[in-house]
Amino acid sequence: MGRKKDSTRPYKTALVIPDPHVPRHDPQTHDAILAYAADCWWDYWVCLGDLMDFNCISSHNKDKLRLVEGQRIRADYDVANELLDRYQRACRKKNPNVKFTLLEGNHDERIERYIDANPALEGMLEVPLGLRLKERGIEWVPAHRRGAKKRIGNAIFIHGRWHNEHHAKKHALNYGAPVMYGDTHDLQSFSRILDGDDSTIQAQSLGCTCLYAQDYLHGSPTRWQQAFGVVSFFPDGYFQPTPAPIFKHRFVGPTNGKVYDGRVSQKMSRKEVVSNAE
Repeated sequence: MGRKKDSTRPYKTALVIPDPHVPRHDPQTHDAILAYAADCWWDYWVCLGDLMDFNCISSHNKDKLRLVEGQRIRADYDVANELLDRYQRACRKKNPNVKFTLLEGNHDERIERYIDANPALEGMLEVPLGLRLKERGIEWVPAHRRGAKKRIGNAIFIHGRWHNEHHAKKHALNYGAPVMYGDTHDLQSFSRILDGDDSTIQAQSLGCTCLYAQDYLHGSPTRWQQAFGVVSFFPDGYFQPTPAPIFKHRFVGPTNGKVYDGRVSQKMSRKEVVSNAE
């Protein structure tokens, strides 16, 4: 009965995950999102890019081998595959036909630059191969290298192009449709003025799901904010975006009002997690 009711809703819903940066993702934050994902019906799952971090091949670490001691591409892929396994299981719990999309971010694209410098490795290390995307049925969007976009209804999903102080305004002015993106790791929104009712173009950044304490920050202050997004689409293409900020690995589910807390032991049932958090 639950599946029949959800499948006939007058709208479709997307779970949008920004910038995990595996293996520098925040496990407790993802535990909370995964618990929420398993409780709800999803038609789409979209990762806005930088699923991978690839710190071990970053040009910033050239000649700094001590900083990447023990880090391996294969090991990073193993961690990312486990995280994808968990998201696919969680999102398919209510709807086995959910559609999955992974956008390429600038950190994901590091592997392409590495292959450009070492062409003998072509066909061995690319993200679609390392994450078995074809086998998983996950759509790959080369957003960073080729500027490709994912469109659902009237909305465009990209990784992100600008990082200035008013980056949401920059995105709104340069894209001809409402756009949601990651990359900047913060929450920012801007609405472009247009003539006519219901014609506003809004740009919305959706934060990040990585750890705040990244080595390259050296303890500097940031405007980073962990978050994710839920977007509901009507049949005519109009949609309702809901950014969900996460504080201390905890948030209220935008669609069900339950509290999800990634700090609570995974050994406890989801019902106990919600009860204790309340």
